[in-house]
Amino acid sequence: MKLFFASILMLFSPRKGFEWFVRKFYPNEYLDPNFNESSCHLRRKLRSAATYNFFFFSVAMVVIWYFWRFEFSWVNAFKAVSSYIALTVTVGRGGWSLQTWDGNTLSERIDQRIYKMAQYTNVVILLVTIYYPNK
Repeated sequence: MKLFFASILMLFSPRKGFEWFVRKFYPNEYLDPNFNESSCHLRRKLRSAATYNFFFFSVAMVVIWYFWRFEFSWVNAFKAVSSYIALTVTVGRGGWSLQTWDGNTLSERIDQRIYKMAQYTNVVILLVTIYYPNK
């Protein structure tokens, strides 16, 4: 559970908040000389990937809407969100490349946790949209 909160803090909080949490709950990881560099690297990569993916996704949605004029509804919004999550996770796994030889640093464990959370969320959203009763 602590790793889940660390993942959320890394993504959405300022650097100081994340470092406070790690210093309090993972003191050995915080003392690692590469901790600051690797956590900043992960945060930069995640945010740049999200920005690039959002731009690509927005352009794709505008083109799709222009040609097919799809209906705006909650189901279509859920489908769009699940597609965005799938795009981010797929591109992210190929491009973030945060694994080292041991695979056990805090940044790597946070990266793995973010990947798992995104995949599980995507599966739930896809299942809901697939089985949602159509009119």
